[in-house]
Amino acid sequence: MRSQWEADEAYQPTLHRQLAELETVRTNVARMSAEQQAHWCGELQHIVQSHSNPVLRAACVNTLARFSIPAANEPLTLAMKDADSAVRIAACRAWGQRGGKEGTQLLAATLGSDSDMDVRLAAARELRRFSDPIAYEALGLALQENDPALQYRALESLREASGKDYGTDLQAWQQFAQGQDPGPEYTPSLAERLRALF
Repeated sequence: MRSQWEADEAYQPTLHRQLAELETVRTNVARMSAEQQAHWCGELQHIVQSHSNPVLRAACVNTLARFSIPAANEPLTLAMKDADSAVRIAACRAWGQRGGKEGTQLLAATLGSDSDMDVRLAAARELRRFSDPIAYEALGLALQENDPALQYRALESLREASGKDYGTDLQAWQQFAQGQDPGPEYTPSLAERLRALF
């Protein structure tokens, strides 16, 4: 196997080697100058746009998430529309890490429109990081879906993002997400508080 890898390397870098190189870039991003980051952003964007292997594209997205320069936003935005769901999930995580208004808007749009439920769940999970009316509204709409996993994830993200707690009252959470006052927050019973201790 090793001799076969060496033969493959002579022709072109193997996926194993490419992933190892990306890991090296990822761990060294914090020490890079803005010029070095810009160079690597261009290289990674080219792979995200043109490479056929979704594993490599997703690894590039994970690497781009570490970059601090605005130039990383363009390839991460492209990745949100990638044909492969694993790449889109990686892009959701990347935007959750990057934050900002653009991240909120992209994740909210993905939550509302992506065709893959795993991608929508990833978007809902990352929106927990955004204390923002756009995030609240998108999560509130997700509460109206018939999928219990999506409802649960949206409720948990609303709880984390807002610091509020309306228990499992979907109507109260929807009112909050729409900017209305749902009334007093949920107060757990004594039995529930005791259960939480154990």
